[in-house]
Amino acid sequence: MTTMNTTEEVRPFRRRPRLVSRNSTYNIKTVGIPGKGKHLMSDFFTTMVDTKWRWNMLIFVSGFVVTWLFFALFYWLISKLHGDLSDVNATHTTPCFENVNSFTAAYLFSIETQTTIGYGFRYVTEECPYAVIGVLLQNIVGAGLQAALAGLVVAKVRRGKKRSGTLMFSSVACIVEEDGVYKLVIRIGDMRRSHIIGARVRGHLFKTTRSTDGNHPVKCVPMEFNGEDGSPDLFMAWPTQLVHTINDRSPLWKLSREDLYKEDFELVVSLDGIVSTTSINLQTQTSYMPWDILWGHRFNTMAKKYNSHDSLVVDFANFNRTHTVAMSDCSAYQVHVFRKLGYSILRGDPENNNPSYFEIKRDRDYDEISSPRHILHYRHNKSAAMSSYDHAHI
Repeated sequence: MTTMNTTEEVRPFRRRPRLVSRNSTYNIKTVGIPGKGKHLMSDFFTTMVDTKWRWNMLIFVSGFVVTWLFFALFYWLISKLHGDLSDVNATHTTPCFENVNSFTAAYLFSIETQTTIGYGFRYVTEECPYAVIGVLLQNIVGAGLQAALAGLVVAKVRRGKKRSGTLMFSSVACIVEEDGVYKLVIRIGDMRRSHIIGARVRGHLFKTTRSTDGNHPVKCVPMEFNGEDGSPDLFMAWPTQLVHTINDRSPLWKLSREDLYKEDFELVVSLDGIVSTTSINLQTQTSYMPWDILWGHRFNTMAKKYNSHDSLVVDFANFNRTHTVAMSDCSAYQVHVFRKLGYSILRGDPENNNPSYFEIKRDRDYDEISSPRHILHYRHNKSAAMSSYDHAHI
């Protein structure tokens, strides 16, 4: 009897950039959009919220410095035109600004006015109406800048982007057979004690296909994920598993272990929910390439016994660890075909105690089962079995 020896999985060496990186960012850059800057600046506040913190701080610091300089120049010109700078010792006229005798003093007066930390040594007088109007305008501009900065900080802090950084997706995905059904399993966990409310997961598989005219369009196929209990709503008090059932509606229906190494696709998994402590909408995503998917693996158990405080201990050291399980190299579609033909897939080799041994055996002809001719070994005879199924259904 021929057996199938266990071999270490060989991962392909090809690596291409991901559409979605592991830190939940899209690796997509748009070019060639006419008037892109104009459209972005039409919604300036949203553009600022999407901009990184360092650029926000640079823009607002520059805004404050520029307004201080602009109004300082305005006050200096008023003082110069009024003659306050020609003779600083003259006392026959009332100056527009007391103790503003140079551009440096005008700049300090501008800062004091906009930040409302004056007036003391320097102040505006009633001599020049333009000076009073300038002070009023600077106070309005300063209040607007401070309100915009405060609103931006609140909007950026309230975003769920940082909260999503404490959600963990497993670095690998597993394809395993449970109760005769193939499943794609991903593990997800939350570092915080506060839970995500109404968490749901969606999946999209992106694959490049070749059309008849030679083009290479990108095909997007949705994939349904549920929790371990089969419900689309996730309970995330502890790390849980996201399960995709590989059936005839799944893009992985005809994918075998051998085909997995030859495929070129990207599975993008997105989680949406609400942060319980702040009621902020949350979204995070990650992606899996073919070399991130382990065939015939199952995630290790994370929960341990209760500690001295009667708390269940969850060991995140096992979050990404898996172990191999006995599973056929057939695709889910091929297993379905064999069962339609009346074959059963037997696991284990009782003679050599090899748990990775598989044979496909026909159940109908009981008088001929003992004959080696009626024992199909998947690796060598799957094409013959598939052809017999196709001819039977033509």
